[in-house]
Amino acid sequence: MCLSNLLLGAALLTGAALATPALAATPMPHGGIYYGPSDAGGGNTDNGATVAPPTNPGGGASLGPGASTAGRAGSGGSRTGGGRIARGGGGRRQGQTSGGGLSGGPGFEVWDYWWEHNKARFLDLKGRLDGGGVVSGGLSVLTGGGRHVDRTLSRRPMPATVDQEIVPELLAQVRNATDRDVLDSSLLALARSAGVGRRAEVVEATLPHLAHAELSVQSSAALALGVLRAPEAVPALSHLLQDNSEGRRLTGGGKVHWLVRSFAALSLGLIGDERSVPVLTDVVRRLPDTDKDIKICAVVALGQLGEDHPSAAEARRFLVELLGDRRLDPLVASYAPTSLGKLGGEEVLAPVHAAFRDRDADRLVRQSAALALGQLAGMEHEAVVADLIDYLAEGKDRQTRHFAIIALGQIGARDTAPETRAEAHDALRHRLGRELLGKGKSREHRSWAALAAALYARGQTVHELEITEKVRAAYDGEGDPAYKGAFAVALGLLGDRDSAPRLLEDFGDTGDEGFRGYAAVALGLLRAQSAGDALRGVCRSPTTPPTLRLQVSTGLGLMSDTGAVDLLVGTLSSARTLGVSSAAAKALGLIGDRDSIRPLVDVAADGDRQGLTRAFACVALGLVGERTSLPWNAALSANNNYRAKTPSVSEVLDIL
Repeated sequence: MCLSNLLLGAALLTGAALATPALAATPMPHGGIYYGPSDAGGGNTDNGATVAPPTNPGGGASLGPGASTAGRAGSGGSRTGGGRIARGGGGRRQGQTSGGGLSGGPGFEVWDYWWEHNKARFLDLKGRLDGGGVVSGGLSVLTGGGRHVDRTLSRRPMPATVDQEIVPELLAQVRNATDRDVLDSSLLALARSAGVGRRAEVVEATLPHLAHAELSVQSSAALALGVLRAPEAVPALSHLLQDNSEGRRLTGGGKVHWLVRSFAALSLGLIGDERSVPVLTDVVRRLPDTDKDIKICAVVALGQLGEDHPSAAEARRFLVELLGDRRLDPLVASYAPTSLGKLGGEEVLAPVHAAFRDRDADRLVRQSAALALGQLAGMEHEAVVADLIDYLAEGKDRQTRHFAIIALGQIGARDTAPETRAEAHDALRHRLGRELLGKGKSREHRSWAALAAALYARGQTVHELEITEKVRAAYDGEGDPAYKGAFAVALGLLGDRDSAPRLLEDFGDTGDEGFRGYAAVALGLLRAQSAGDALRGVCRSPTTPPTLRLQVSTGLGLMSDTGAVDLLVGTLSSARTLGVSSAAAKALGLIGDRDSIRPLVDVAADGDRQGLTRAFACVALGLVGERTSLPWNAALSANNNYRAKTPSVSEVLDIL
């Protein structure tokens, strides 16, 4: 659907403005990843005025399916007169230059942001479908008959099923739809689900939409070409990014809009063709810093090439050069470390470490450097580990401390010869234990320490029991639902099935919506089938807020509970509000069960339904049919400094 409406959906999904400490978000059919409380980057600033960041169904500008609202602040989406969240306008920078960065406030350091940006690889919902299983549920949950039928899990659809049932419907929408919501949702859904054999056909159907009258459709088409991973589209995307005569012809004349250029840059990175690297580096060198979005998206694109890419060395040299350029806008510079972290390579560790140690470095650059060190360093790099630990004890920037905690957990988890560095590992576990107990520089570290400790234990399984006992004790002794939610997720990551009864009890007894959402996810991670009835009951209730419904549905999906599919299809078909429609569609897509395909196709093709409902059905079809186990933008989102967001990056990360 048109991104502006997809953004609008998120606000309705949570149903409250972020000006108050309550749940809020904005659904948009093709968009809608829920990213924790308020927007991960805070409010965008433009000419001194605060501008709301993009939002989505349960996403960007939302307090999560309910993250606890205590001590959190944010701002809701900026709406146009028509009630829509503008995409590329209506509160965002308009015209041909790109927007500035998003600043953060005191509420943006909470752990929820990091989890929501990085959770895809831990949840791996579709990967769980590939594991099979037997579950209970069935259509009785819709009829209220109370009869639960055991049946074998209907698994993730085979590529042939996607090709025969999903792709034709989405192609028909791309070729024939006149509703912009349906059209731009279908463009991205088709790109993520079409196989290699369909690429040329999809490119041919997509290219004309670059000249569409609506900016949301233009930019969706540019992004879809990258999501499709189509090398055939590299020349067109290069022209768009360069804003040359051919690029202007492709968009119907006049300057290529900065948002289309930004998405073209990202698409070139997603495709990863060698021809793109000189184009991307030239754009960063040539454009002024006022075109931040375009430059930043080009830097992000370079980070998507991968360590073994033929042009990886060239990209690393360029990014290291950027990192050392004192004249470069700090917001642009802050993307160099995280892109280097994703590219990898021993040679980039030293410059990233130097950026982290530089006392004069901009805080955004240092935050990004901490995240990158978590990807680049090993326990053998004693100076890096020591500096990260020292920053925990003495560092002034809260967000950098939090990222340093996560980095330490990741570094320790990767060590393949821990017995040779037993003393260093003992010291690291001791530090994480102190932070978990709130005995470090700040008691707010304890939620971050729980997540970092869980990451560490997933790699160093010999210490799993020791760490699990500490996290379980922290959970039992915690009264603040915001921290308790982090401990619940950590227990889920640790696979502590013994905690499932307590989590289920607290899920039923606690009124905090945020905690309940994370408890449901934790129960799903633990495959606590005994919680199925309780979670389905919450999902079925018409009074359940959409965001909580989404988290509970995610928990059911993690349990491979097919009863959730029947329930959500019924919810989508009968939904009377945008928030409920978006939550149901997103949950169906995230679960990815093939039983949902036919009913979703019926909704998408039903011209008598409102465009938004059909658009959400297209979104769900794209999610169900996605070629890969993880969402297409998971690699962009993971280990990303969300405190340095710009409008284009925010919008991409908010897309379902």
